[in-house]
Amino acid sequence: MRLSFALAPLAVGSMVLAVTSCAEMGALTNVAQAACPEIRPDVDAVRTTYSEMPEANIKLRAFIQASKDLAAVAERAEAEAAEACTRMAMDLGIPQQQLAPQDGPGGRAAGPCNAVANAIDAILRSGIQVRVQATPPQCEATGQVYAQCAGTCQAQVDPGEIVARCEPAKLSGFCQGQCGGRCDGRCSGQCNGQCSAVDAQGRCAGQCNGQCVGSCDARCHAYCQGTWQAPQCEGYVRGPSADAQCDASCKAHASFRANCTPGMVNVQANANVEMAARLVNTLQKNLPLLLHAQIGLGKRVLADAEMLARVGADLPNVLGQAGAHAIACVGAGANASANATASLRVTVNVSASVSGRVGAGG
Repeated sequence: MRLSFALAPLAVGSMVLAVTSCAEMGALTNVAQAACPEIRPDVDAVRTTYSEMPEANIKLRAFIQASKDLAAVAERAEAEAAEACTRMAMDLGIPQQQLAPQDGPGGRAAGPCNAVANAIDAILRSGIQVRVQATPPQCEATGQVYAQCAGTCQAQVDPGEIVARCEPAKLSGFCQGQCGGRCDGRCSGQCNGQCSAVDAQGRCAGQCNGQCVGSCDARCHAYCQGTWQAPQCEGYVRGPSADAQCDASCKAHASFRANCTPGMVNVQANANVEMAARLVNTLQKNLPLLLHAQIGLGKRVLADAEMLARVGADLPNVLGQAGAHAIACVGAGANASANATASLRVTVNVSASVSGRVGAGG
């Protein structure tokens, strides 16, 4: 999707967020990590035993991992927005003292981005107009990331029983090996049908509208020469029904691990003066990174962040007598998710205050 706008000065309202200070957030994080070390980035959350209850472990492993992924995404988004806005500020001659980070979540990006937004306002008020054509970043979550996580949600079900009892026409899942039927994602190998892309050797390397004979990075149907992961059988009442909280965490986990292709921009101004040239040049260089933070890492995942927050709110009620460590880790994950979501919202808002002023906000 390409966006094209003619620019004029914009009036943007302010938003006040009631959040803790950076010092208070750091103290809360230290307490959470002491009670639940698995929330730390350097600790494996997936192979940990949180409770003597198998169901609690299934839910918590996915939830804690997704919470850590969200925290990493929020940190990267804030860092990228801060970097892009700081570079723009330097190009526009904004004094260094105006770029100081602000207190609270997302404050590292808020300081320089707010300064740049104000500077752009002043430039536009002088009569300079800017026209931006922007292609936003495109992001895609791989089915394999979700499959590996979702497989743990169904650990209490015997996949072999599902495969053995299911008619091939009704069987689907993620295939570790060669898929021999329809592939819902990218087929790498032979496509008996229409393939959207081929490699240098003439093999299918894209969507296969037909039967795929090769690896499939999403759900495979009917036949798998290898091992089925998270198999499902249409109409089979004992088929694996994913644990609701675990499956929601896995969907969020896959979204947070998505790969994004960079956006592109083309910037033009209506005046041949120094400040117009400086604005055009700095937007051309730095706006793609800002859009990646705002859209690819920020706006795109906010719905998944909210879903993860609902999981964290539900877990204390469904875990019951899972034990003190499990409950402490629920709190640690919920706290990490809440802080990350607050940071993402600020990063998205302050990034949009810059990109929106030049018509490139997604």
